[in-house]
Amino acid sequence: MQTKKSSNLAIALIWFTAAISMAEILTGTWFAPLGWQQGLIAIVVGHFIGGSMFFCAGYIGAKTQKSAMQTVQISFGEKGSALFSLLNAMQLMGWTAVMIYMGAEVISILNQTADASIFPFLTLGLGILIILWLLLGFTKLGIFKSLSLVTMFLLMLWLSIQVANKPFITMDVAQNIKFGTAVEIAAVMPLSWLPVVSDHTKNSETPFKTTALSTLTYTATSCWMYALGLGAALVTGKSEISQILSLAGVSVIGVLIVIASTMINTALPAYSTGMSLNNIFPQLKVTPISVLTVIVGIILASTLPVTEYEHFLFFIGSVFAPMIAVLIADFFVLKQHDVKKSVDSVGLGVWFVGFVLYRFLMEKGWETDLGLTFPVIIITFILAILVRKIAK
Repeated sequence: MQTKKSSNLAIALIWFTAAISMAEILTGTWFAPLGWQQGLIAIVVGHFIGGSMFFCAGYIGAKTQKSAMQTVQISFGEKGSALFSLLNAMQLMGWTAVMIYMGAEVISILNQTADASIFPFLTLGLGILIILWLLLGFTKLGIFKSLSLVTMFLLMLWLSIQVANKPFITMDVAQNIKFGTAVEIAAVMPLSWLPVVSDHTKNSETPFKTTALSTLTYTATSCWMYALGLGAALVTGKSEISQILSLAGVSVIGVLIVIASTMINTALPAYSTGMSLNNIFPQLKVTPISVLTVIVGIILASTLPVTEYEHFLFFIGSVFAPMIAVLIADFFVLKQHDVKKSVDSVGLGVWFVGFVLYRFLMEKGWETDLGLTFPVIIITFILAILVRKIAK
């Protein structure tokens, strides 16, 4: 049976949807201590690094017509890839919790006198809507999703105009941020999608064109969201999403649109969690696991300070930066395109060295102006080629 091919527009819309996120806007507010110019440069440089890896991962899937976790098997073996499926499921559960928290926070704008005790009920209500969206088949574009995308785009455009027309104020910040750290935080966001991107590019008839369009769509939109968060923080002097939207004059209708978009966006990481765990345990069905992911997200969003996720982002970088470096070395340089082992100990060993190197350098506070991801990828890439040649 021939696999149905996806149009480039449909795939690009998926990544446009993924990038328009309250989480990305909030992350952009962290760059405010750098100022507009330095903050914007850090955003672009970081997204260029992460976007390049995003392209490589998507292109490998498009060329081989393999899903994301199937491409990972090329370097780490059929069973060896289970480690990354598990780690990916963990980080996607984290993103699900962050997005539910963001949505609940936006809902709280509707009632300025809302008591903190009702916040768990807000996360529960939003979680139920996400579950219903999953059960109804979120992968179909549908009129509701199309209208939500258009209105969300218009809302973000309007908010961007509001920010552009207001003067920046001096922020009184307790903590500073280094330029290299900002670049790293920008690079990590595209990296977090590496175990997912091939799930959408694998059905393309034009691998390079589809992957390039997906990469440009996601990185450009993500840069926009980061810059919007940066500009909003410099205009309002605030870093909370709810306060930014409120001070920017977002109406009740606008807030409802944000909620609808958050509901749609959260379905993507929840569904991808099901896909990752299905790679480990084929007997598990994707939809029930996706629903369970949302339930876990509701619990985490209600009980933990999930907006304080800087260390979570660094964990993502430490896992997926060396992973993609090994895969790039095997696929593009060593021309290894098929799964040859159940567990590839050489690939896993090189990845582990890259993982430890990232964590060690981060703990020591060492970084370049290009962050940690870039040097770790280069070192792991070279090491993978050398060790593979020696192992042969």
